Amino acid sequence: MEFSIHLMTYNCEKFVSQCLQSIVEQKTNFPFEIVIGDDASTDKTVEIIKSYMDHHDNINVKIHEKNIGILRNFIDTFNRCNGKYIFDIAGDDWLSNVYALQLLYDKLEDNPSFGFVDSGYSCYFQKTKKIIPFKNAKNLDATKAEYIQRHKVNGTLLMGLCYRKNAVEKHVNFEDYVKKGFDFEDYPIITDLVFNSDFGFVNSQLSVYRQHRESHSKHNKSGLKVMLYFAKKYNYSKDEIEKIYLVHEKQMLHNASLTSDKKSGRKHYKPFRQPVLRNFVYFLSSQNHLARKFFNLFRKI
Repeated sequence: MEFSIHLMTYNCEKFVSQCLQSIVEQKTNFPFEIVIGDDASTDKTVEIIKSYMDHHDNINVKIHEKNIGILRNFIDTFNRCNGKYIFDIAGDDWLSNVYALQLLYDKLEDNPSFGFVDSGYSCYFQKTKKIIPFKNAKNLDATKAEYIQRHKVNGTLLMGLCYRKNAVEKHVNFEDYVKKGFDFEDYPIITDLVFNSDFGFVNSQLSVYRQHRESHSKHNKSGLKVMLYFAKKYNYSKDEIEKIYLVHEKQMLHNASLTSDKKSGRKHYKPFRQPVLRNFVYFLSSQNHLARKFFNLFRKI
């Protein structure tokens, strides 16, 4: 098998049809499989997946009886992939270019030294129905050194990435991730790959990342712990570590503004020595629900 689609699902009945349809409509000159790990969905996600299996014999699904979490589901699904190349996508996202898989495949075939290829994606906000096109354009226009630098501080989504299975097997220690209690996979995997393998870009929009309340985020206490673990492992500079803290605090402040969480808002506004209008707006929104509603009228997303 040349190519695997690595697809994790959990309670995404509203979106999984769009995801699967965008995959089965791909135009390629090679065979590919769709390997699905469902983490004990309680809605109609599995029913929808099975309806696609009735018409497509390249779908392989494992339905977990109990929820095992994002990282363990990722590992289990990865181990079931037979492809030389693996493209990762979530059940609520979708491919926006019918040649997406072909473009990624060709880039990796033409560059045997690449451990992975990153590609462009748009960000779709479910609540407002607004979209930010080519959300990661700056990353793909960057030099490899700049790409690594941005990843250190801000992280990179697995969204849009296609990687060699043997590169992940060589450089990524999943057992270590589990032992350390990591609860998400994108930052750890990409960090180990960018520091240990060559990589390249497909500078085109190939997919769409759906942002909604259920979207998993690395910007929480455990996420910060993971990023600091890799900062130590790969000897990040003091300045880079300080930026990681500030990015984390800004995102936590933003999260507090969405729910008017006063305690969290006060806590995460303190680290900012210089006042920035956006951060101040987030702070006010966290302290007063009327302020949150007012500022929401002017949010772009």
